[in-house]
Amino acid sequence: MNYEELLETRDARKTSKVRLPYGYFYKRLIDGKYSNFVEFHDEVADNITFSNCVRQECEALSQLNLKQQLHFTPNEGNDGIYAIAVEVGNYVTIEQLLNENPAMVAQNSFINDTLRDLFAITRELNENNIFHVCFSPSNILVRKNDATIRLLCHGSFYNTIDADVLYEGVEDYVAPEVFSDGTIDSGSDVYSLGKFISWLYQSSGLPIELKRVVEKATHEDPDSRYTSVEALQSAINTSRNVKRTALMAGSAAAIALVILGLFFYMLPNTEPIEYVRPVEEPVPDDLLDEDMDVLLGIGADADSATIAQVVMEEEARKDSLGEGGKRMREYNAKAEAIFRKQFSKAADAILSKVYNPEMMNGTEQNFAAKNRQMTEELARKQEELTKLTSLSPDRTQAIASQIIEQITRKKMEAMDKDYMNIRGNKESDSKPATPALPGTDNKK
Repeated sequence: MNYEELLETRDARKTSKVRLPYGYFYKRLIDGKYSNFVEFHDEVADNITFSNCVRQECEALSQLNLKQQLHFTPNEGNDGIYAIAVEVGNYVTIEQLLNENPAMVAQNSFINDTLRDLFAITRELNENNIFHVCFSPSNILVRKNDATIRLLCHGSFYNTIDADVLYEGVEDYVAPEVFSDGTIDSGSDVYSLGKFISWLYQSSGLPIELKRVVEKATHEDPDSRYTSVEALQSAINTSRNVKRTALMAGSAAAIALVILGLFFYMLPNTEPIEYVRPVEEPVPDDLLDEDMDVLLGIGADADSATIAQVVMEEEARKDSLGEGGKRMREYNAKAEAIFRKQFSKAADAILSKVYNPEMMNGTEQNFAAKNRQMTEELARKQEELTKLTSLSPDRTQAIASQIIEQITRKKMEAMDKDYMNIRGNKESDSKPATPALPGTDNKK
């Protein structure tokens, strides 16, 4: 037995049979090698039209050349088709994959790649009048070595089977019209894909820019949904682009405010001003977004200790929801640490190009040009690290703004000590010196 077969044997013992909506997926040892099989549920296979449905699907899929589509061969007995032999490969459901490694959903581009592949194959299937109908996590397979998407049997071939029987246990992922003998079309796939997207984000929370998209995709009325899978994909891309543009604009505005503050800080002060560090927000952003009722219930007069206790109890409650959530939080904490370290290093280098005595004593035109360049560089670096760490853009914007403020303050303090010795001149000279700001001339 070679190494690959050894791994196959281990995985076969570990996973045993996996329940799909229409049957059990498992590996069978034949001639010393493991092959993939689906043994249909009796309540599904007993339907008199079922064998014809399987034959029709097998024939239709043989005409398609899609990388994400698994092909099969029917196994027929005296009472009709009872199982199918699936093409060779080490496959698991996406539900199995993330149950074994929940942090994988936070890996860079995992969700984007998964949705991209699902949209691609579903568009091709729909163009051939084939509809998957049920994109439940237990009805989507992935190749285990690279987590690429694979689909097997499609619901539109089995519309003569009682939907309550065929989709028992995964009803939430199937459009309402399927159960009421309505039309099965691309709208049914749009609905199911919307439900699957919600499931993908269940550990980290559905991003706000996708909430309206998912709500429209999963509308009870088929006429109120997106007209096609392509339209759904376009809506998701548009929402993400709008959010990215808004974040970059927000970062630029924050940097501009910091720079404006620098000019006021550099002006001579008659009285020393003590810097007061802002108090950390006791209530996390996710609690404000999702659990406002909990906060309102503690009353308007609650002190910080009471609020902190409520937050701690609420986070403890969330921790009890499962080990997967704990792993996700650990991953996010590590991702934040990486973001902070790398963005701090990059921001320090970028800000140093502007916050130095030579630049501050230069022309206004030169300063403005460098300011624009600095803003663009910081925004690009933030976006780059957001993709790398898979953190939410809202979170990275908050961290980036905090880091920019801290670094800027340090550089302002450093320049205050050596830039033209402003404070020293005020004490030693009877006539105070005025600092040369960009674009001004102090000569009289």
